[in-house]
Formats: sequence, C-alpha cells, structure tokens
Amino acid sequence: MVKKTLGYVELEWTCPRCETVNPGTQKTCSNCGAAMSDKEQFELPDQQQLMTEEAALAKAGKGPDVHCPYCGTRNPAGAQACSQCGGDLKDAQKREAGQVMGALSTEAKPDIPCPSCGTPNPVGSPRCKNCGGSLVAAPAAPAAPAVLPAAAAKPGARLPVIAIVAIVVVCLSALALLMLSLRTQEQTAVVQGVQWRRSVEILEQRPVEHQDWEDEIPSGVEIGACEERYRTTQLEPAPGAREVCGTPYTIDAGSGVAEVVQDCHYEIYDDWCSFSQVEWVVTDVSSLTGSDLNPQWPALSLSTDQRMGNRSDQYEVVFQSGGETYTLPVSDPEEFARFVPGSQWDLEVSTFGNITSVRQK
Repeated sequence: MVKKTLGYVELEWTCPRCETVNPGTQKTCSNCGAAMSDKEQFELPDQQQLMTEEAALAKAGKGPDVHCPYCGTRNPAGAQACSQCGGDLKDAQKREAGQVMGALSTEAKPDIPCPSCGTPNPVGSPRCKNCGGSLVAAPAAPAAPAVLPAAAAKPGARLPVIAIVAIVVVCLSALALLMLSLRTQEQTAVVQGVQWRRSVEILEQRPVEHQDWEDEIPSGVEIGACEERYRTTQLEPAPGAREVCGTPYTIDAGSGVAEVVQDCHYEIYDDWCSFSQVEWVVTDVSSLTGSDLNPQWPALSLSTDQRMGNRSDQYEVVFQSGGETYTLPVSDPEEFARFVPGSQWDLEVSTFGNITSVRQK
C-alpha cells in the first residue's frame, strides 16, 4: 500500500519530576525547568490538531531529535554541537521513531472540572491550573469474581459429556451402515431382459450471448452494451484509478511531533461488455431405444447448416432371482452383448440390493 502523509501533529511528554504535561516540541518542563531525557516517551494527546505554521512544518520533517552524549540535552536533528554544553553531537543517540501511536482524533474534548475547586482544565492535564490538585482519578478496585451457584454450574459441566456421547453414537451408526453395505450374499439369477438407449446431439450455428472485459473480447464479434465495473486493485496510482484510503493514524517522528498518514490503494475500473458470437450449439437430440442385444445409432438426416455432436449410450440388464428383481448398469457394449436373456448368472448382492459382481454360470 501507499502511505500518504496528511501532515503533522504535536505530541506531548510528562515531566517525571513534577508530572507537568509539556508540548512535544518543548525540550524542558514549563513548570520546573527539568530537561526531557532519553528515558521519557512522547505521548499522543487526547485531541490533536494538524500543524499549519510553515516554520514548525519545516522542522517536523527533519528527523528524530538527538541526545547529547555528555549532558543528555535533547537537540534537533542535524545539530552539530549541543545547545547546553557545546559538546560534539557526531555520536549522539537518536530518539526512537516510527512507532504507530494511534488513530488521528481531532474532535474537541470537554474540559475536566477539578474535583477540589471546580476549575475547568484541558483534558489530559495531570493537575489543576488553579489549585494544583491532582486530576488523575485513582484506579478503581477490581471487581470481585462472580461465583456461580452450584445448581447453575452443573449443566455446563455435563455439556461436554453429552457432546462426546453424541459423537460416539454418530460414529457407531456410520460404522454400522458401512458394515451393512460391505456384506454381500451370493444368488443365482436369470437374465430377465435388457434395455439400451443411444443418443446423438444435433448442432446448429446460432448467435450466443457472452460477457467479458472489453479488452479480452475476441476480434470480429458484435459488442453490445457495456458498464463500468471494478476489475482489480493495485498499490500504485494509475490514470483513472479510484483512490481508497484507510483511517488516518499517527507515527512518532522522534522530534516531538507525529506524522499523520493514511494507507491507500487504488481500485481499477474497466468496461464489462456483452457480445454475441456465432457458435455450434445443441438444438436437438435424436435417440433410439431397444430391448435386444443389437443396439444401433439413430439415423440422422442433417441439413447443410447442421452437424452431428456428441454421442452417448446407456445399457441395462435386469435379473430375476427368487422373486426379486435386480438391475445392473453396463458401460461397455461388448460386455452388454454377453447378457443373453434366459442365461444364468451368479450374483453377489449387497444388503441394500446393489449388485457388486456378476459371474456367468
């Protein structure tokens, strides 16, 4: 996907000495003057606003700040000497950058009233700007775990047992059916009759309607109506592509600001068209049936715009044994010719009445 930069927002950091929340681009605490060390992390404010000042935007894209290896002072990217002690910053450690901090939220948040004096304070403030009282609510005590009554716990405990019993019953039933299907019984039977059917398709050239992408339609055919449809997605922009972007989110730039980005992809739309093409299609089927051992193909009388299509044949033998009738489908016409009506055969018949093998006596 393509990452689109929408701008930058200022982060904030909390002074470990006095808990004052400071703007991200500010390198020392506005309350006690303590410098931000490399141990403090930037945080995403509850409400963010895209930066608009050109000077601030120019600094935002320069890269992560560095900390002086001698005094620890935070300096901007590209600085050659420390602003505090003048030390060489050639080997200075860069602040971490690139971490996703969360979705962009520009909705205004209501002020928080101080629980001590009632003064409204901006959301995220750790202490009241009027009386200095703490605005951080104490964590709630964990709720006691719910205890289920003994009567309510029993049905839940029996459910796995019921499920296991059901699975066992199903497996045993399937095994019993399988064993029954494998059991066979030998019988002597007589061929009571035979049946056969042979069919031939008759083809004619007719216009057939199809649909496809316009650039994949064969040449020389008649193209009908077209409509624009989604075809594919790609990662890079293309002429006529529709840009689809996700929710904006923020990435720590390491300099007190976060880059606001969107992940985007590009949907390609194309013309989906109907077209007509002349093809050989089945317009009729000629069939012939019989009850003897001399199967024949139906005689065709084709016109100049017709031709013969696929052929298919079916053969069936009916046996009689002890008052029961059994049917055997046969696929080979040469094998079918062996079943002379009145001839005797040894059959193996399954529990469900299916012939599993035949042998002539």
